[in-house]
Amino acid sequence: MLTPEVQKFIRDHENDDPATLMLRAKQYADIPLKEVVEQIQSRKKAKTKLPTWHRTTNLIYPPPLSLEQSSSALTAEYKASLFSGGKFVDLTGGMGIDFSFLSKSFKNGFYVERQTNLVKIARHNMKCLGLTSAEFHTTEAEDFLNKTSEKFDLIFLDPARRGNHDQKVFRIEDCEPNVLSLLPLMKAKGRSILMKTSPLLDIKGAIKDLGGATEVHVVAINNEVKELLFIIDDKASENPIIKAIDLANTEVGFEFNYEEEQSVHLAHGSIDSYLYEPNVSILKAGAFKSIAARLGLTKLHVNSHLYTSKTLVANFPGRSFKAIAEISLSKKELRKAIPNMKTNITVRNYPMTVEQMRKKTGLKDGGDFYIFATTDQSGKKLVLCEKA
Repeated sequence: MLTPEVQKFIRDHENDDPATLMLRAKQYADIPLKEVVEQIQSRKKAKTKLPTWHRTTNLIYPPPLSLEQSSSALTAEYKASLFSGGKFVDLTGGMGIDFSFLSKSFKNGFYVERQTNLVKIARHNMKCLGLTSAEFHTTEAEDFLNKTSEKFDLIFLDPARRGNHDQKVFRIEDCEPNVLSLLPLMKAKGRSILMKTSPLLDIKGAIKDLGGATEVHVVAINNEVKELLFIIDDKASENPIIKAIDLANTEVGFEFNYEEEQSVHLAHGSIDSYLYEPNVSILKAGAFKSIAARLGLTKLHVNSHLYTSKTLVANFPGRSFKAIAEISLSKKELRKAIPNMKTNITVRNYPMTVEQMRKKTGLKDGGDFYIFATTDQSGKKLVLCEKA
């Protein structure tokens, strides 16, 4: 893969269709075409996901699926912004994407990975990226921690989230390496621990399993949660700071803790002039009552997670809408309110799905109107809105 001929072929054919290339395999007998096509596909993904990698020549990329599931430049840079210091170690080095970004915040980086082929690739890639101070260790995370005499400003790990039969797993105890058994060693060797996990992980359960955390960051991009970050140091408790952010939307930034959330007593109400839908990072974080109390909003229903107000709340961390009218699924009424029958539909605590509503009414996706199918304090509602 590293010969000049192969690397030139990858660059020259970056915009070619992979399937068409494979059909021409006989024309490229000297090229390992299957592996090269994977590299071309991954480079295409890296162009937007990892632009600094894409601009660097001679890198070896992970398979397209692995790259899809890896950190993007945005999330990796965010993690790197949280810490700095002398030494850090990545106990689950993998393809080295997070390692390459974190390295910029530390004087020395230690890369640990048990798979020999990944270590070889990472060593090559880090050299291409100009990270010359990195140390590489082919070993298990536990063995490395047991044998090293180093003390680290940061220990980072991203446990593998697949079981023995390649099924996804979402509980900490089912990931590799076993974070719970490693915790005492990590606390002894590191000032801070940063653990990246699946966005599907139960946050409260994880905090309990870990024996506490200092902060939990729910990281979204374009209203899609990408990863959860658990920070553990000597300030860890079972009531950590929870931070919800969207890296593509600077207006989204909300901090709270679960004691605050538990102590809020909300009165629920009916839809007023404005309707609010929080960013998914806030919903995943569980700030269902805190967001309403902090911004002076009324929650529609205990299970709806939509909010309302008489006057517009500026800079709401999510989407804000002007409520136009309550409507029904009558086609006659819908055609009168929405002449082109195009609208965006959101369902929150309502007995029908978006697909069922479209099938029943003939409504098409798109347009400038929004229908929220939900339940407020007075019952089930369909509310026609436009963006505020």
